[in-house]
Amino acid sequence: MQNGCRLGWLIDPEEKKVYIYLKGKKGVRCVKFGNPVTGGDVLPGFILDVSALK
Repeated sequence: MQNGCRLGWLIDPEEKKVYIYLKGKKGVRCVKFGNPVTGGDVLPGFILDVSALK
């Protein structure tokens, strides 16, 4: 984020969670596998299906 990145995803296949980092937002949003991960305002229309990851 300090280098100008506006969106970051940390995918944890062992815990089956995706941690979402947004520039300018405090804290981290956590999404469990099975739920869509979207690109939000940074990547409009983009949806990442992480349910296939093992």
